Formats: sequence, structure tokens, C-alpha cells
Amino acid sequence: MNIKMIYTVWFRNFIVWTKYVKPSLVANLGEPLLYLALMGYGMGKLVPQINGMKYIDFLAPGLILSSTMYAASFEATISSYTRMITQKTYDAIMVTPVNLSEIVSGEILWSTTKGLISSIFFIAIMAVFGLIHSWLFGISIVAVVMDGLFFSTLSMVFVGFSHSYESFNYFFTLILTPLFLFSGIFFPLDTLPHWVRGIALYLPLTPMVQLARASNSGILNYDALLLSCIMGIVSIPMGIISYRLIKRRLIK
Repeated sequence: MNIKMIYTVWFRNFIVWTKYVKPSLVANLGEPLLYLALMGYGMGKLVPQINGMKYIDFLAPGLILSSTMYAASFEATISSYTRMITQKTYDAIMVTPVNLSEIVSGEILWSTTKGLISSIFFIAIMAVFGLIHSWLFGISIVAVVMDGLFFSTLSMVFVGFSHSYESFNYFFTLILTPLFLFSGIFFPLDTLPHWVRGIALYLPLTPMVQLARASNSGILNYDALLLSCIMGIVSIPMGIISYRLIKRRLIK
């Protein structure tokens, strides 16, 4: 693979995104901001401190990771599928010196970037509201990048299997929604039944949420950091699988 060609695919998607950046950010940030405002500042006043922190301080770091997950996943599913099937963009690009592996890699890189952009805007909003409490919070960028990379590659694998937009309902409803609800974003995992907690602790989003939350409290959670990095490493074979699935579909 040629790094320059991968960058070319990434840059092509970036240029297109700049044409509709405002509605894109509203879609990526609207829901987590509503959760932050309504649950953090609204319901949060009714909730006692959790693990020694205000509920909004407990909630906000997790919402960064969920925003990243959804931004990367939507880009790598709906947008990638549109470029591949509806617009035939992949076919047009493959007429040039760019090959399919470079297209898939560029798509994954761009989707990861979309997740990173979403998280940066969310972190900026946290800073405005005084919700960042430690310089160590900067380490959470590791979780953000691993989050975007993991869900970009996972989404591209699903694209390789999907034959209609409706197929993505399975992905969003049966995979992303449970991760959103059971990764410790809204409540401590130790409040769950033992068997549910055992599963939730090993969900891919959980260590990333834990890393961001701990770092915002001035604590470096080494276990969460290691597991977050492992999620990034797992993305490599998933990316290879997604390429092979898409190749089988496009190149007869």
C-alpha cells in the first residue's frame, strides 16, 4: 500500500466534508450535548455524588467516547456504503492508480478522523463549562483515537456484509446501542448484577470510558490504557477482514 494514495482518499473525503461541516457537527454532537445538558445538569441535581464526583463530571468523559463511537461508525457505514454502492465512487477511484486496499484504508483513516473531530469539539465544550479538572485528561486522546479506529474498522467489516441501508439497523441497534448503554457511561458498572457486570467490563467501549473518566480526575488507569491500546491493535485484523469482504464484493 502507498501511504500517499491512502492520504489522497482521506483528503478527498475531507474536502467533501467541508461542504457540509455544520450539519455534520450538529448530527455528531447534538445528541451527546442534549444528554450532557438534560442528564448532567438536569437529572444530575437529583443524583448524589458517584465515586466522589458530581454526576456531570462522571457523565461527561463517557459522552466524549460515545460521540466518537457514533461519529466514526456512521461515517464508516452509511457514508462508506453510499460511496461504494450508490455513488460508485470506489469504482471511479480504482480507475486511477489508487487500489482497493488503499481506498479501504483511507476510508478507515477518515472515519477515525471524524470521530476525533467530534470528540475535540465536545472536549472544547467541556472546557468552556469548566468540566476538565486535570492536565492528565490529555491522555484521554489515546482512548479517543483507539475508539475511532476500532469502530471504523468494525463498521467497515459490517459494510462488507451489508446489501442495503436497512441492514445497518442491526449494527446500530444490536451492537452500538448496547455498548452505549452498558459501558459505564451513565452509571457505575458495580451497580449491575454480577453476571452483567462481568460482560460489561469487557465491552470494547468500557476501558476507553474508564480511561477518560480516571484521567479527568487526575488518575492514570494503566489497565484501561492497556485495554484501550489492545482495541486499537485488534483493529488491524478487522481492517484486513473488511478489505477482503469488500474486495470479494466489488472485484468479481
